[in-house]
This record gives sequence, structure tokens and C-alpha cells, in this order.
Amino acid sequence: MKVSAADSFKKGTGFKIKMAYTAGVAGIMDPKWLLVALCYIASIALMGQDPWYGDKYFTYNQGIFVGVLALLIVAGFSWESYLLGRPAGINLILQCLLIGPITLLIGRVAGLPAKPETSYGFLGTFKEYALSVKEAVGLESIVPDWIQEVFRNPGILILIIFTSIAFTQQKSSRRFALVVVAFLIPILQTLSHQPRPSVAFGVGLLALLAGIAIQYSHYGSIVGQKNILDRLRTVDDRLELQCSLRISKRALDDGFITEDGVLALVHREYAKLFDLDPLSLRAIAQVLSHRLVREHRILELHGDERGFFLVPYPAIYRIDSIFDEIAAWMRKIILTGIALMWLISPIDFFPDSVPILGALDDAVITLIGAGQWIETLRRRRYPTLKTP
Repeated sequence: MKVSAADSFKKGTGFKIKMAYTAGVAGIMDPKWLLVALCYIASIALMGQDPWYGDKYFTYNQGIFVGVLALLIVAGFSWESYLLGRPAGINLILQCLLIGPITLLIGRVAGLPAKPETSYGFLGTFKEYALSVKEAVGLESIVPDWIQEVFRNPGILILIIFTSIAFTQQKSSRRFALVVVAFLIPILQTLSHQPRPSVAFGVGLLALLAGIAIQYSHYGSIVGQKNILDRLRTVDDRLELQCSLRISKRALDDGFITEDGVLALVHREYAKLFDLDPLSLRAIAQVLSHRLVREHRILELHGDERGFFLVPYPAIYRIDSIFDEIAAWMRKIILTGIALMWLISPIDFFPDSVPILGALDDAVITLIGAGQWIETLRRRRYPTLKTP
């Protein structure tokens, strides 16, 4: 049986994939999945008992957009960032079950009462403004009811927009940080106004966090390394393969690799066997960089005032999963639809009569809606290599 250079290198030099997938739920035979399921079900039962979900406060017509936001968050972290294991088998079932308690959590911290107090805060003030504009222009007669729900709770709309922006980021840590920032205002308002979350809701939240902690498994951290090995299997020259792997792994671990970093790795590998001058080393580094960018599509060439550097190709972090595509396209379609509705609606953060600021929010929403499609088209093109 023929052994590829990549397989030989992996066995002979100790190049190992970081097996971060040791935690979490390994499969249906792993009894931890039952514990995770019980935590999620318990969190749904307990958080649903909060008085907020009675007839006085939460209006269930907000549930459509609360559910959409919960789906965006779960899909983003589970199907794009792979923070809860590979989206397949029992892990996928648990990820879908997670949408329930996340929906209740968002509805509690981001939903607004049907008739909020004047002092309810920024979201309550913005809701009153949105409703007054809606009534003044008569949107009830021309806009379907399900779209009017956006204007009844613009806080949910704002959270959907900022959450969608968060998942356009490449790093999971940055996505998580932006989502947390987006929820800061509604969480603070929930804790500072009546009615505050009940004890049952708090216990349900703890059950939710326990289930996530048990299921947590940063599977995405090894996806890139697996993809690098797969894309370099066609390289027959052992020395080229070894150096290409070192360059790719450095870029993957650090998020980038500079020109000096590439030259240092090339010198480290090639100087063991050959006595090469600096010009020859630079030529080899350029050839390897070119192949990693254009042939193997592992890295991309970027540049700024600091110089040129290589970063991991975005698709290198992804697995061949239909759920990854579903999550990405769902987010783009939802965000585009919301951007269009925002542009055609009379509601703005700043009235159009205010110079500069009047057009600012519309311009920002337009850039957000169009930017994600521009990024998609850019990533579909082969990157162009420029000589450092």
C-alpha cells in the first residue's frame, strides 16, 4: 500500500493534531449525552416557570424573533465555531435541544413588557418611539403583522443585527466577546428593573450552563489541522512538505505568520541539508508561500502598514457539513431582510432631519447588509500573491 509523504511525515516527525476533542459528548455510547439532555430539559422547565412568561409581561408574539435570535446564536457557536462538538449524531440532537432554553433566556433578558414603564431604560424608550412612529405613518394597514413584531420590540432587532455582525468574525473568542457585549444593556436592564428573574429561573440558568459545560468541546481547534494535512497529501517532496506544514501550523496557531517568520522556518528546515545563501532562501520561501496560497489554498496573503503576512484561509477552519452552510446562509438572509426592512421603515436611531447623524444609521445598516455578501464573493476568488 502506498503511503503518502504527509502520512510518512506525520508518523516520522511527531507532527500531531491537538486532540481537543477529548471533552464533550463523544457519541451515543457516551453516557454524558443523557446528563446534558436532562440539564437542557430541566432548564426549559425551570426558566419557563418565571412569572415573566405569564400574561402580564412577556408578549408571546415576540417569540418569533426571540426564537430567530436563539437559532442564530446556537447555529453560530455549534455549526460554525464547533464549540459543542461535531454537528452530527447525538451532538446535533443536543444542539437543537439547546435552542429551547436559549430562547427562554433571551426572551427574559431582551424581551420587553407589552406596556413598559417610562423608566424602563433605553430599550423601553426606543420601543415607545418606534410605536409612535409606526402609529403615525399607519404601518398597521400596509405591513403584515409578523413584520410589525420587529417594531413592537426593536431591542430584539438590534440584538439580531449585532449578533449577526459577531458571527462574521473569524475567531470564536471574538464572536463570543461581541455577543456578550451585545447583551450587556438588556441584561443590566433586566437586573435593575422589576420584575427581577425568579429563583426558579436562576436554577434553570445554572442547569443550562452545566449542560453547556459538559457538552463543550472545541472541535474547531483541530479542524484546521486536519484540513491542512488533507490539502498537503499531494506534496511528494518530504522537505517541502515538512516546511509547508510548519508554516501552516504557525499561521494557524498565531493567526498569522510574517515574512520573517516564513524565512526563519525555511532556513531552519533547509539549512540542515543545504548551504544556501539568503537570496536562495528567500526564493524558496516565495515558492512555498505561492503554493500554500494558490495551489493548496491553506493561507491568504494580506498586507498593511507593517508589511505583508500570511493568514489562514477562512475555509480551512470548516468541515464539509451542510449545517455549516445552513448557519451561514441563514444568518446572511435574515440580516439582509432585516436591513431592507430597516431601510424602508420610518424608524431610525436618529431622525432624518438631523444633519449627518440622520443618515448615519441607514448607512451603517446598509454596510452591514451588503458587507457580508462582499466578503462571501471575495473569499470565493483565488487570492493574489504579491511578492513580499
